[in-house]
Parts: sequence; C-alpha cells; structure tokens
Amino acid sequence: MTAGRKKKVIIGILVALCMTVTGCAGSVKKGTKYLEEKDYKNAEVEFQDAVDKKKNLGEAYRGLGLCYWEQKKYEKAEKALEKALKNGTEETATLYNILGICDLELDKPEKAVYYFENGQELSGVGKELLKEMAYNLVVAYEKAGDYQSAKEKLDSYLKANPDDKKALKEQEFLNTQISEGDQQ
Repeated sequence: MTAGRKKKVIIGILVALCMTVTGCAGSVKKGTKYLEEKDYKNAEVEFQDAVDKKKNLGEAYRGLGLCYWEQKKYEKAEKALEKALKNGTEETATLYNILGICDLELDKPEKAVYYFENGQELSGVGKELLKEMAYNLVVAYEKAGDYQSAKEKLDSYLKANPDDKKALKEQEFLNTQISEGDQQ
C-alpha cells in the first residue's frame, strides 16, 4: 500500500469513527468534511472553532491533530492529539501510530517507543498497521541508541516478515552497531 493510499485509509477510518462514535455536529462536522477534501486550512478553522466553543473537544482536537499531521506540523499535531486523548477521544492504534511518528520526527524516540508499544496492544488492530508499528518501534529504539532492544524487536519482526528488504538492510546496520559496541 502506498503512503498516499495509507493516509487516505487512515483519514477515512478516523472520519468514519468520528461520525459514528460522536455523531459530529457543527464545526467538527464541517471540519471533518474539509479534512476529507484535503482542505486543511478550512478544516483547521472549523476544528479550532469547536475547541474555542468547547464543543466535542476530543474530536475537535483529533481533527486539528490530523490537519497538522497532514501538513507535517508534527509538534502541533502531537499537542493536539494528546489533548484529544485527554478529552475523551477513543484510543486507537492509528492514533498512537501517528503520535509515535510525530515523536520520531521531533526526535523524541523514547516517547515514540511508548506510543508504538501501547498502540500494538490495543484491540482491533489490523495486520498492516501492526506491521507498520512493529517496524516503527525498531526505528524508535534505534534512534534512542538502544541497539540491543532494536535488534530484539527487529528479529521478532523478521520472523513474521522474512522477505522485508528494508528490514533486512536494517538488520545489517544493527549488527554492525552491536558488533562495534562490543569491541569498545
């Protein structure tokens, strides 16, 4: 699945969840419509309006977070998504994966580890998302300098995905890091 297709699927799932779980109304509904249309500026205005009016706060913050994430504004996305969780939005693996990705982009690998590990433990996680989060966890441990944990997670990942070329290259790199560390 391409990255663009993944984003469409993620947004579609989150939008559907928003519509069914909360019955989104007013600004959140308008913001969701703009988000589906990739009109992030107008979506941001609508979600911010809902936040200002303290209406559907969890969904409003989640919508804001998604707008920011789509625009690669990772710090704003992280803050908004964390506020979404504090205001009752449903904890989903998709949301945790996005938060983990934000933290990787913001050079907060330890925090990313938290989101990837906990996201994998949530119920109803699809195979593709589990696979993505498992690989992202390897990257997070590596960025944190914990090569041993990264290698352990990668070995587990490769048992389930032995033909993943990207992971096999990662394994070569981690083996050199661990070997160099043993020599010092």
